[in-house]
Amino acid sequence: METQVAIVGCGPIGALLGNLLGRRGISTVILEKQVKPYNLPRAIHFDGEAMRVFQAADLTDEILPSTMVGKGMLFKTMDGDLLIDWSRAQEIGPMGWYESYRVHQPGLEAALLEGLDRFDHVRLVRGASVTSIEQDETGALVRFGKDQSVRAQYVIGADGANSLVRREMGVELDALGFEERWLVVDLMLKVPRDDLGDYSIQFCDPHNPATYVRGVGDRRRWEMRLKDGDPEEPSDLLVWHKLRRWINPKEATLERKAVYTFRSIVAKEWRRGRLLLAGDAAHQMPPFMGQGMCAGIRDCANLVWKLERVLETGDDTLLDTYGSEREANVRQFIELSVRLGRLINQSATGEVPKGSMKSIWPSLGPGLGERDGIGGELAPQLRNSDGALADDAAEGGFWVLAREPMDASVPVVLGDWEKLDEAKVKAALIRPDGYALGPVASADDVASLLN
Repeated sequence: METQVAIVGCGPIGALLGNLLGRRGISTVILEKQVKPYNLPRAIHFDGEAMRVFQAADLTDEILPSTMVGKGMLFKTMDGDLLIDWSRAQEIGPMGWYESYRVHQPGLEAALLEGLDRFDHVRLVRGASVTSIEQDETGALVRFGKDQSVRAQYVIGADGANSLVRREMGVELDALGFEERWLVVDLMLKVPRDDLGDYSIQFCDPHNPATYVRGVGDRRRWEMRLKDGDPEEPSDLLVWHKLRRWINPKEATLERKAVYTFRSIVAKEWRRGRLLLAGDAAHQMPPFMGQGMCAGIRDCANLVWKLERVLETGDDTLLDTYGSEREANVRQFIELSVRLGRLINQSATGEVPKGSMKSIWPSLGPGLGERDGIGGELAPQLRNSDGALADDAAEGGFWVLAREPMDASVPVVLGDWEKLDEAKVKAALIRPDGYALGPVASADDVASLLN
């Protein structure tokens, strides 16, 4: 079996990669060791930038029924005093979508898996446990099962925290200083509990830090740091004991309990030859910002259009910009998540600052183009004169965001962006992943950057 791209792992990141590659006409084989999809919730949040990538996969209509718009997050003491207010806007934001979404992951994955069926050139192989990967100058041979294999020009490891692809690459991890065991509990309400609220709440306490998350429908989640001596597999009795201050078994059904070690790590290399990493295989962060899956989704957006260009031209130097751009971006999310985790582990005494918090939009690290105040910045997604979202109008390609009409070989969408004012330029060329390639003032500038 031969293909242009092989993906190891078909969680949300592997499935999204398959859809994005499928839309670009790239033959793809996805190898997933599990025979059936996992039907319990795990990831519970994504943001407007992530929805913009689902838009690129043409699956927003299929995903939206498994979501609700998120209100935001509050940091409180165990006594209920408000420390930090991170409310999220309840109107469409700069990405062309709401700022925050709660999601039921099984519904999301079902939409992504059904999306793969649209493409004759994308094949999902279940029960395919990868045993080895060998690469040479023209591709890589991925062996799986007893005696099966697929040869691909490129292989993407989307196989999670314990990535076999990462091990085959021989890539080390950079630990960023946060590692704690937490109990994650998913409940289904049996009675109304409107008093729990729609905000996520981080309960800051040095002895019993905890998180409450409003899920989709009747689902509610609690995350609680475990103490030394707590069992690796807590009993239902212990779970309800830890939940007693918020809810009891008469009010909800226990859907899932799991112990996770929250880590903050980044792969030191994201590419070696024909092998690349994405999602948890490349980075892991504490969940206190709800950005874990979002980071993997950003990986997909950055990587797929570059792979298309490389497969067309045969020049793979563009792939060298993937890890450098993404590593710096995701590191900022991880570092803020770690700082928030340390805050949650503090008490509500005078050392904890009170105030509000806003979403961050980190720029890309060094890579394609200059970092001049425009290049590498995440651009808003505006609508063109016909009312179409800019990424759709560009059909997944480049487009220009301009303050006034101009000629260009790619679609031009008129509007404003504070980065244009800051850099004192009139227009910017926007990449297929939503980040700016650089400032432009004419059709010649556009042509120069595209070449």
